Amino acid sequence: MRRNLVTAIALLGLLVASASAHSLWVETRDLADVGEPLTIYSFFGHATSATGIYVPLMDAHYLMAPDGNRQDLTMETGDWLPGFGWIGYSYAEATPGVAGDYVFAAVRSPGVYDPAWHGSPSNPMLSASFAKAIIHVGDGEKGSWDAGFPLEITTEKAPYEIKAADNVTFVAMYENQPVNATYSAYYWTWDAHSGANVQTGAAGDDGDFTVNFSQGGPWLVSASYTVPGAGEWTATYDSADHYEVGDVVAYDSSRYTSTLSVWVR
Repeated sequence: MRRNLVTAIALLGLLVASASAHSLWVETRDLADVGEPLTIYSFFGHATSATGIYVPLMDAHYLMAPDGNRQDLTMETGDWLPGFGWIGYSYAEATPGVAGDYVFAAVRSPGVYDPAWHGSPSNPMLSASFAKAIIHVGDGEKGSWDAGFPLEITTEKAPYEIKAADNVTFVAMYENQPVNATYSAYYWTWDAHSGANVQTGAAGDDGDFTVNFSQGGPWLVSASYTVPGAGEWTATYDSADHYEVGDVVAYDSSRYTSTLSVWVR
């Protein structure tokens, strides 16, 4: 019963929030040599609408090394990027020192969102966003690709080995347990919320869902999971006319979204 309730709430959240929800995602080269400098990027907004991409308040950017050690990154900000033009984004330089799989991870500061702000029934939720990309360095062994997020997207196939036309099964894991999260997968130039080719649905009870990577290039695979439970959040940033720093904002549920960036061959 509780699992069905969670699924229903998650699907409702997907319907009411999708029209306005922004996405957090990261980009970097997914193959590199040991000692090769890399530029890694963090974005927030809609990939298809450059004018709405900006740098939000972030909790962390870090690299997980093959041995599990975490290196926190100090990001710089930029305002122009080829392919996007005038946007706000974050970036850093990193040099992998050993062979193996690295995880580049980004964690946005949480905040409360209420669909009532856009004319839908009120359902305030605490929203937390996470994003990661996998970097295979040298001839090292494949890793676990776990970023330490509460909601993880896992797979048995290395993201950097995915090819066009592949059907790949992923598993949504919340606090190390499979959950029937909602998911979406799309090529980066498709409208994530209304594109005809965007793949969406709900994972099975074992957390699995399958994506058909119909063409080569950058893809984003996202999973969202809503946990019922009222609470209060003290605002760490201003949100238009909705709250200011220091305000105590009530919410009815917590919604976690995790996004994996994949470059398809």
